[in-house]
Amino acid sequence: MEEEKLLKRIANGDEEALARLIKLYKGRIFLYVYGLLRNYEDSEEATIETFFQVWRSAKRFKGRSKVSTWLFSIARNVAMKALRKRRHETLIFELYELDTFVQDVELPQDVELLRRAIEKLPPAQREVIHLAFYEELPYSEIAQILGVPESTVKTRVFYAKKKLRQVIKELQDES
Repeated sequence: MEEEKLLKRIANGDEEALARLIKLYKGRIFLYVYGLLRNYEDSEEATIETFFQVWRSAKRFKGRSKVSTWLFSIARNVAMKALRKRRHETLIFELYELDTFVQDVELPQDVELLRRAIEKLPPAQREVIHLAFYEELPYSEIAQILGVPESTVKTRVFYAKKKLRQVIKELQDES
């Protein structure tokens, strides 16, 4: 209840209320985005951006969910935006890093093909693939993060895998 009152005060421009909300959630938000971004500086920036978004959008909080759920959804959106921004650079770095350890394997070409195929998926499918396979989260947690039933997550993963097979075949045929 205290958090809802803080959000109402924030919606009215109360900076002290924002400072109190930050104090309550900064550590938890940071740890959450750090788990997604795996980079200290990016996680600090995402945490700051999350609370900036809270400041800007507090008026839109309708109380249909818990304040913590709303905050973590904002944090997730901020982190996903940061991941999309750096995904390409990270993948290239990881491929070169892998190449130093793996000899006589055409893994980089296969990984590049998979990356291109994933980029062609619809956003909802791309997201569940990332959370399920890159972040290795169980479907139940993905469902909580996305705010959808677990069956929806399973369906999205099923269709994403099906679409990936199709897109990979198309990309291979183009080559």
